[in-house]
Amino acid sequence: MIFTQNQYFMHNAISKALLGLVLMFSIFACTPKKTDAWDAFTACPGTACVEEALAVTDAFLENPEAIFTRFNESAEQGNDHPVGWLYILRDSVLLNSNYASTEKRFDLQQLIVEAAKPYQENAKFADMAKSIVDEIGQLAIASELEDDVVEPASEPFSGTYEFELPNKGGSGELLVSQISADQFKFKLTVVGGKPAHNQGQMEGTANIMGTTADFSTTEFGGSCKLSFDFGDAVKITTLEGDPSTCGFGNGVKADGVYRRTSFADPFLSAADAKKVKMLQGTWQSLDDPKSVVKIMDGKYIEVYDGKELSSLICLYYAKCPEDCGPNSAGPCLKVTAQDDVCYSLVSLTATNLELSQIGGTGNTNRYKRK
Repeated sequence: MIFTQNQYFMHNAISKALLGLVLMFSIFACTPKKTDAWDAFTACPGTACVEEALAVTDAFLENPEAIFTRFNESAEQGNDHPVGWLYILRDSVLLNSNYASTEKRFDLQQLIVEAAKPYQENAKFADMAKSIVDEIGQLAIASELEDDVVEPASEPFSGTYEFELPNKGGSGELLVSQISADQFKFKLTVVGGKPAHNQGQMEGTANIMGTTADFSTTEFGGSCKLSFDFGDAVKITTLEGDPSTCGFGNGVKADGVYRRTSFADPFLSAADAKKVKMLQGTWQSLDDPKSVVKIMDGKYIEVYDGKELSSLICLYYAKCPEDCGPNSAGPCLKVTAQDDVCYSLVSLTATNLELSQIGGTGNTNRYKRK
């Protein structure tokens, strides 16, 4: 085909334009899609997604409306990732003294709450905004700065404690099962000194205030009040009453320092005690090689990339308590902090463990024993 000069230049220009479009399309098609903070968080398995949750937090502080929109999209798809983000932010960041100083965590708390407040009256975003303000705004981080704050216990109360005076001067055994962060039930057996070796028993439920607890009873015809002071051991002191009003034999008192001999919950059935024993150890995540959970001596310890994120009291329940959430009647672990986190015990063998956070992302966290 023979072109005139004008036709040749026009044909050449069209060819170059088409080639440019092809090159532009090729470059666009070969460029990987950028994953944003919310995509990365929702793709993260398990509950150790702290870095991803922090990235979402940064994006939220920069543009709350954009992240609220992503929250709504997840909720409309039936996912509870926004709740999972809120829980991780609360428990692994704002309430985690290993993450940052009290001042920095308090400042972050205030920034998040102030960013959410304007959207409480927004028809599209009100529910999630109110959840953030209520959940994050009520965390008592500022109270950590006060000298007179009652520090919560950092060690579990459950276990067996024993007391013995020299030369058979008396002995005692205290069995404790921690019911919740602020209550435990107990059975106390006391034996007096020789020659009579009179005995006494007491059972009940005590309310915890920090690391101390008081128990009162009038069951034996008078007022009896005991104080329990927990530390490396338990110091029991009689505040009111005498052996008769406390239900003990003549000359028998509960006072003394009881040393812990076991962390195991003495009130569990043999089958549940076996499960608790099997739970003890270090568990490596099958979903995230950097994530490790240690369960030992009543503690639940989260480690990520070699760094300990949290170490909290962990309670085993043969039947998950109602306050863990609906449809959680099976066995579970309750990790106690300012707000409790419950994990349904999906599966447990000598080598494998599966946990699912009740009210979390809905994912099952799979582990193998290290």
